[in-house]
Amino acid sequence: MQPPLPFPALHASHSGIWIADGAGAVRTVSRAEAIRAATETPHFMLNAPLVAHRLGYPELSGLDLLELFAFLHPARFVVPTAEGVADTLALARPEDEGDVAAFLRSAAVVLLAVTGEGDW
Repeated sequence: MQPPLPFPALHASHSGIWIADGAGAVRTVSRAEAIRAATETPHFMLNAPLVAHRLGYPELSGLDLLELFAFLHPARFVVPTAEGVADTLALARPEDEGDVAAFLRSAAVVLLAVTGEGDW
């Protein structure tokens, strides 16, 4: 599923840093490039404070999917990892670290679709 959202996604781990652009293409980036990109354009992230810590840039902010999940499902638990979000949303888990950035865009689409449901 190609997310129809124009926002890029950023994933930083101990293995590396990846950005999925607005079209969904994923590439490895340097720490400096990730910081620059995230300060210029809002990025989907999973646990923005952790991403900020991993990048060494505490002022980093973004479109945190954990915050969105907590807003949409205030009494529901989710393991705060890409795999945990995938399991909770019944999505395929990212196969490796490089797939997480693209996964974040897909998870955002699924989460935002909740707002269109009649019982939400």
